[in-house]
Amino acid sequence: MKETGKIFSFTFVQHVKQKGYRNATVIIALLCLLLPAVIMPAIEYFDEDETYESKLNKIYVVDKEYMADGEADFEILNGVDPERFTDVAYETAESVEEAAKKAEEDAYAALLVVDRQEGDYKLNVLLPKETKLEEKDADAYGAFLSEYFRYILIQELNLESTQVAELTMPIKTEVRDSGIPAGESDEYASMKGVLGRLLPYLNIMILYFMILAYGQGTANIVIVEKTSKLMDLFLVSVKPGAMLLGKVFATAASGIMQLFIWIGGLFGGFALGVCFTKMVNPQTDMALIQLVDTFGEFTGMFTVPGVILALLMLIAGLLLYCSLAAIGGAVAEKPEDLSNTSMLFVLVLILSFFATMYSGGTGSDVPWDAITWQVWMPFTAILVAPTKILLGAMSIPESLCSLGIVVVTASLITMAAGKMYKMMSLYKGNPPSPKKIAEMLLRQK
Repeated sequence: MKETGKIFSFTFVQHVKQKGYRNATVIIALLCLLLPAVIMPAIEYFDEDETYESKLNKIYVVDKEYMADGEADFEILNGVDPERFTDVAYETAESVEEAAKKAEEDAYAALLVVDRQEGDYKLNVLLPKETKLEEKDADAYGAFLSEYFRYILIQELNLESTQVAELTMPIKTEVRDSGIPAGESDEYASMKGVLGRLLPYLNIMILYFMILAYGQGTANIVIVEKTSKLMDLFLVSVKPGAMLLGKVFATAASGIMQLFIWIGGLFGGFALGVCFTKMVNPQTDMALIQLVDTFGEFTGMFTVPGVILALLMLIAGLLLYCSLAAIGGAVAEKPEDLSNTSMLFVLVLILSFFATMYSGGTGSDVPWDAITWQVWMPFTAILVAPTKILLGAMSIPESLCSLGIVVVTASLITMAAGKMYKMMSLYKGNPPSPKKIAEMLLRQK
C-alpha cells in the first residue's frame, strides 16, 4: 500500500483542477454567501409591519341587537390595548346606508356591521366609497376587533369591574415533560428535542446527495485508465488495492473539501444576513434570527469529542459508499457500462435509507434499544450515528466502535474492488453477473 499516497495526491490534484469542479465550488459558495445576505434584509425591509398604526379615527356601528340594559358601549375598546386604537370615536347608525353616508363625510371613518345570529357573531369592517383609508387600515382594525370583541360581549353579563378583570386576565400555559433529566431546563430540553428531530433528516439528506454525486465520480475515475489504455502500466507499477484506495480517498477528500467550502459560505451568508437585517431594523423579530440567537445559548449541549467523532463518521460514510462505487468502476469495461454496474451502491444506499426511515432511526424519542442494530450495521450507521453521537446518545467507546466498523468495511470493500480491477483487466464483453464475479474471485489466487 506504499503507493497509495502518490495515487491520492495525483488524483486529488487532477480532480480539483477540473474546470467544472472549480466553477461549481466557487459559484455555489458565492450563492451560499450572497443569497442569505441579500434575501434576509430584503424580507425585513419590504415586510409589512404587523403593528401597523391605522389612521382610522371613527367607527360607525350598525348593530340592531342591543344589550339587555341598552346599547353596547364600544368605547370600552379604547382602553383594552394601550398601543392600538386608543382614541377611536364610536357612533351608532340605524342602517348600513346611513352609516356609509356619514362615513363619507369623514375621510378617516369606517363602518362596523355586527351580525348576531344565535350566539354566532360576524364582524364586518367596511370602508365607504369616498375615504382616505386603505384596506390595511381596515385589516388592522379587524384583527384588533377579533381579539378584543369579547369585552363587548362581557357587558351582557352585567359584571363588576373586578370580575371583568378576572375574566380578561391572560392565562399562561406551560407544558412540562416529566421525562426531562434533573438539572436540565425546559428550554434546553426543548432545543435538544428540536435538534433531535431536525439533525437526523439533515444528516441523511446531506449524505444521500453527496453519495449520489461523488459515488458516480468515483466510478468514473476508476474506469478512466481502462478507456485510456493505461491500466496495464498501472497494474505493473502499483498494486490494484493501493490504486483503488488512493482514488477513493482522493474523490472523497475533494467532495468533503467542497462541502466544507459551501458550508463555510452558508454560515458566512447567514452571519452577514443577520448583521444587515439588524442594520435595517435593530428591533427585528424575524424567526430565523431569533432561532440563531437562541441556538447560541445552547451550544453547550455539544462536546468537542462528540463533534469530532460525528464529522469522522460522516467522512467514513462517504468513503464507504465511494468504495462501493469503485466496485462498479472496476467491473465496467467502458463508461457505457456504469449505468448497470453502479446499481450496487445505489441499491445499498436506497435500502439503508428506507431501513433507517421506517425503523425509527430518525426519531429523537425512540428508545436506544430499538436502533442499536442500526449503529452497528455500517451502511445504516452513517445515517444514524452522527446525530446520536452529536447529541450524546452514544458514549465515546460506542462511537469509536461504530466508526471502526465503518472504516474496516470501507477498507475491505476497497481491497475487493482492487482485486476485481485486476481480475477484469483482460476481460472483454458485457459486464459479468454478480454470480460470475464471485466465482472468478474464488478462483483467483
